[in-house]
Amino acid sequence: MNQLFILAPVTLALTLYLIHRLRLPAEKIGLVDIPGGRKDHENHTPLVGGVAMFVAFSAGSLLLSTELNPYRPLFAGMGLLLIVGVLDDLHDLGAYEKFGLQLFAALVLVFWGRLQVTQLGQLPGVGLVSLGWLSIPFTLLCVVGLINAVNMLDGMDGLAGSVVLSMLFWLCVASLGAHHLAATALPVLMGSAVLGFLAFNFPGLGRRCASVFMGDSGSTMLGYALAWFAMDLTFRQRLGVPPVTIAWILALPIFDAVCLMARRLMKGQNPMAADREHLHHIFQRAGFSARATVFIVTGAGFAMGGVGVGGWWLGVPQTLMWYPLLGVLMFHCLLVRYAWRAARLMRRDGNRRIHERG
Repeated sequence: MNQLFILAPVTLALTLYLIHRLRLPAEKIGLVDIPGGRKDHENHTPLVGGVAMFVAFSAGSLLLSTELNPYRPLFAGMGLLLIVGVLDDLHDLGAYEKFGLQLFAALVLVFWGRLQVTQLGQLPGVGLVSLGWLSIPFTLLCVVGLINAVNMLDGMDGLAGSVVLSMLFWLCVASLGAHHLAATALPVLMGSAVLGFLAFNFPGLGRRCASVFMGDSGSTMLGYALAWFAMDLTFRQRLGVPPVTIAWILALPIFDAVCLMARRLMKGQNPMAADREHLHHIFQRAGFSARATVFIVTGAGFAMGGVGVGGWWLGVPQTLMWYPLLGVLMFHCLLVRYAWRAARLMRRDGNRRIHERG
């Protein structure tokens, strides 16, 4: 554990250095995000956050005294998604190509990494649910789903990085609560790399907009890392962390993606089509600043993680923990379903409170 007090700042500093050094080369080769369409930023912004985070995280991990052989599939899958993301940022790969390569990375996690979601814990009215032969397809669905959920969340300066940092925090807390320090090391280093990236990406830190984006390379890589850490903690280390606790920690981007895709399907649209109906868009439409929106959405995700870990620590039965989680999912879907009305209501209520204070 003492080693992390040295390696975490080193990983953060290396991320800062790499982002600073990679911005100019990225602009020269065209690895930049160009304003236009649904994009709110005004300048050509380098897409090097993902590359910097991966290199810094890998370098910090190599300095750990922990045995890294079991984690080779993690670095291989992250590296694959990083390359795919960079190619997509440069050349706009097709949807089927990206999906196929994401599925391959998920297969790496399952068959080389030997990680699977084998059971869902105690479900209300059902009891313990073991997946049996459904374990592999369900795991692949979860991994690819989380990869895309984090990618879909990356639509505002600082948002995806802040939410991922929150989830990594609770995964670390859960592993510490299970008295397993080794399972904490890699998430801590990943969190340090994300924190270094946020120094350039978080809104309002002495600049008008983010100076660097993580790109698809960063968001898909982070989604994959979260899936690995969560399954490693729950199903390989067998530390007694129930699946419902992990569901609470990872819920926010997953709920946002599920609700949006369901809404698009009901409207006869492509479920993967881009739009401006995400949770953070609702708050923007209601008049909240970018920084306030990031704080609100990240705070909601942080609170959900706290409920999941707190319920586990307090010994709340798993069946009882599923009910409020399903309630949050229903509320989230209602917000997305009536996004315009929700935004108008928040705007009107906010204006009323300002008037009353005046």
